[in-house]
Amino acid sequence: MNGMSARTLRDVVAVLIEQRKTVTAQGASFAGHLIDLAIMELRLTINDISEEELSGFCNYVGADRVEGDPVD
Repeated sequence: MNGMSARTLRDVVAVLIEQRKTVTAQGASFAGHLIDLAIMELRLTINDISEEELSGFCNYVGADRVEGDPVD
């Protein structure tokens, strides 16, 4: 991803964060959750994180909690 695209996506993330504040303040928690998902997708794209990497990370964190090891 080039610098201009990443900067544009960061600007979109900033707008979505403000929108999330607005909708959650009005009691629309589900809409806030959907905006959170969009923000996460954009951040994954900006940081070039694949779905496989995210899945592996989630599995790793989930395994730690199941085994009872404290998460740092």
